[in-house]
Amino acid sequence: MGQTSAQTASPQPPVLQPRRFEGPLEALGALAHVVRGVPALVRAYRGGVPPARREAVMVAVSRANACSGCTTVHQRWALRAGVTPDELYSIGLGDLAALDHATQSAVVYATERAAQQFRSEPQPDVTTTAQLRLGEKQLEQVDAVARLMSFANLTLNTMTRAVTGRRQGGGPTSAHPVFARVWPVLSSRAMSDDARHDLLANLTGTVVEPGAGDGSNFAHNPATVPSVLAIEPEPQLRGLARRAAQRAAVPATVVDGTAESMPAADNSYDAAVSCLVLCTVPDQARALAELKRVLRPGGELRFYEHVTATDRRRSVQRWLDRTGIRPRLGAGCHLSRDTLSAVRDAGFIIEDYRELDTGVGRLSLPHIAGVARVPLTAQ
Repeated sequence: MGQTSAQTASPQPPVLQPRRFEGPLEALGALAHVVRGVPALVRAYRGGVPPARREAVMVAVSRANACSGCTTVHQRWALRAGVTPDELYSIGLGDLAALDHATQSAVVYATERAAQQFRSEPQPDVTTTAQLRLGEKQLEQVDAVARLMSFANLTLNTMTRAVTGRRQGGGPTSAHPVFARVWPVLSSRAMSDDARHDLLANLTGTVVEPGAGDGSNFAHNPATVPSVLAIEPEPQLRGLARRAAQRAAVPATVVDGTAESMPAADNSYDAAVSCLVLCTVPDQARALAELKRVLRPGGELRFYEHVTATDRRRSVQRWLDRTGIRPRLGAGCHLSRDTLSAVRDAGFIIEDYRELDTGVGRLSLPHIAGVARVPLTAQ
């Protein structure tokens, strides 16, 4: 692909603002265009567009949309596909000096189409040049690739903005509005009612539950639990949890807060419940230290958490965490944490646990469910 070095000068790449969908209708419209372009996409990936040129287009479109996550991923893929570091540098600057003429035309055409949100054609000379250098069929495939990449960019940028709300002044601890809308639907798939019932069976004494979510556990607390302090930082989920508390037989008080800084006194609770929480907290060690702090000596920790796999799924889990894709989409959720070891390292004694998978086949996630206890004497 390359002809000249793009690093003869050292200008800085332009700083762009991330492009996002303006609303659900725009996102659905973009998805419909991607679906219509599937035949062209299939041809593009079956040799219609050389892999290096295809990846150069993807990197360029991701940069134009200021999607840092997609850009990072496709830069790596581009290098494996044969794109040189000089060519990537050239794409980043936007001068395209290091690209061959056909790839230049593909990149310019795709970038302009993405910049206009595919609502209008590029300048006539851009289209004409691309048609001459690529041909009608390959240009159609480049357009389909650019649409797919742009849809991915805007989706990720939109989700990132939605799930990275931060507390300002007296506002909510952590706002993840998109995740909060889908979690009530997904929670029963992530953890069944039977699993919740089994986890909380024979629980006794006062309970603290950080990251209570929409309150799905409340209905499963046994009568031997006199009260529950439920802590939930996401405002929409906190509202749902308060409604669930009104329906529950065991009294539950739902408050704002985080697992790393729980509004509870030292040694004040008999038991704690952690359900799909230790994967999401920014500081797992600190959250576990807080759980140990608020529990009385001999207090129980009931946990149900997904953890890193021991088979081929581990590399995929680590990649999703490292690129930020999973944490952004899952309100901070990480797939590759060794939570069982973290519980031990925090000073808990693991009394019992079991390993299980949820999901189907390669899409299943490894989980652990069990009981840990605070030592009766300081360690």
